Amino acid sequence: MAYKVWIVDDEEIVCRGLAQFVKWQEHGFVVAGIANSVDEALLQLEHAEADVIFLDIRMPGKTGLDMLQILRKSRPGVKTVILSGFSEFSYAREAIRYGAVDYLTKPVNLKEVEALLERLKEEFEKEDREQEIRDNRIEGLLISVVKGVAEVEQEKYQLPELEQWYGFSARLLDNEISDEELAEKKEELRRNIKAVVPGSYILDQDVYGVFAIVPCSEEAEAENFVVMLEQTCRVEQEWACGLSKYKRGIRDLREGYREAEYALRYHMAREMHGIVWYKNIETLFSQSAPEVPDIVKDLTGRLMNPEERSGVAEQMEQALENICLQRPVIMQFQTTCIRCLIEMNSLLEGMDLKGLDLHGQLNKALEKILFCNEYKATIGCMTDYVRFLATGLERTDEKQLGKGVIREIQLFIRQNYSKNITLNMLAEQFYLHPNYLSRLFKEKTGKNFVEYMTEIRMEQVKKLLENPENRIADISIMVGYDNARYFNKVFKQYMGMTPSEYREKILKKAE
Repeated sequence: MAYKVWIVDDEEIVCRGLAQFVKWQEHGFVVAGIANSVDEALLQLEHAEADVIFLDIRMPGKTGLDMLQILRKSRPGVKTVILSGFSEFSYAREAIRYGAVDYLTKPVNLKEVEALLERLKEEFEKEDREQEIRDNRIEGLLISVVKGVAEVEQEKYQLPELEQWYGFSARLLDNEISDEELAEKKEELRRNIKAVVPGSYILDQDVYGVFAIVPCSEEAEAENFVVMLEQTCRVEQEWACGLSKYKRGIRDLREGYREAEYALRYHMAREMHGIVWYKNIETLFSQSAPEVPDIVKDLTGRLMNPEERSGVAEQMEQALENICLQRPVIMQFQTTCIRCLIEMNSLLEGMDLKGLDLHGQLNKALEKILFCNEYKATIGCMTDYVRFLATGLERTDEKQLGKGVIREIQLFIRQNYSKNITLNMLAEQFYLHPNYLSRLFKEKTGKNFVEYMTEIRMEQVKKLLENPENRIADISIMVGYDNARYFNKVFKQYMGMTPSEYREKILKKAE
């Protein structure tokens, strides 16, 4: 990506000379615009981006100093370079106080300009690296909050305020695409969301999905967001999508994420078209309906485990009979059962199981439940459906099934190596027992989880060490190690030398 340069000078010959004769592209820059007055520049910059502005200090009308003061408030991130005559040195010195990063005397020496560009490029790259570290940290904290892993400590961690917003969950429908296509499609969706609402926070929800926190000033903006997103990317063809209700404040994060996820799961389970709004299915997830504590997660994990699959129907029956002891209203009980089936179906649908008509069987099960007028018959419909799932999974190629799950886990690790990933966290996210996951991972990859995680991180470290501008302490944080001493120890065990020794070795080879 080239950094964008603007040249603002009332002398046309200066503008043309700088634009034509400086080797901008060789140094990573491009001239994005030219203006001959401050007013003209400010007008054009209302609809344009700028990273660096070369600014004449004395012009008719508003001066360069006037523009500096305006930019200091409106665009504090823009770097400004002052152009001045030798006799105007005192103005240039004043401009430095107003935030200019440097000044050049006229007539401008092209070599000085190019030397300055190299320095500015280094500064930009350093800022970009620091911003990436900050963004990763904020993203990690936000995803921890939305998934209930961490408490909201806004001031301590400098989290965004999120005054008014709604949550948007999206998951790719095709699980068979290559790693490269997967990364491209997720990045494309990120760009489209940012293009529609630039202030959005977009988090990696799982291997195939993202969760976006979309700011808005009123509820009606959600409808505009949906319309724009459907026009800019193929959400109906490629993505299952869910939208939460209107939310206020960062403390609503967990609830907004849960609502968007419920809508997403309903989309996947019922094979819906377009974006599903939580407000349209809210009655299915009403808090007045009895909950089935963790049963969906537990049952799905057991269904995936061939050693425990045969007992899943009985476990479902026992869990539902325990709820019946509370004597809920039959409609509330059936709502809980429907919710349970929808969530189970969405999780299994994401695994892309061959030969199982999940949508058709689910619709039949839901129809049967709605015609039941007693608890026992409803429970019978539920256990029949779970037996159908267990039988279907038993016929599925176990090797292929295990391979698919482990591929998702490998992708998740490669995408999130900078975060604190544990085996228990992976087991919970992928609905597997930790012991079964550990055994399956070793069987399919030849490495245990820790060995694979270390390998992914260390290979990334080796790439980062090739750039001498990357500080080793920063690299440690970028790949997920908060403790620099432990990071050095792990790297030495993996490579047989410290990070500093490795960098010295590869730099010598490059000479």
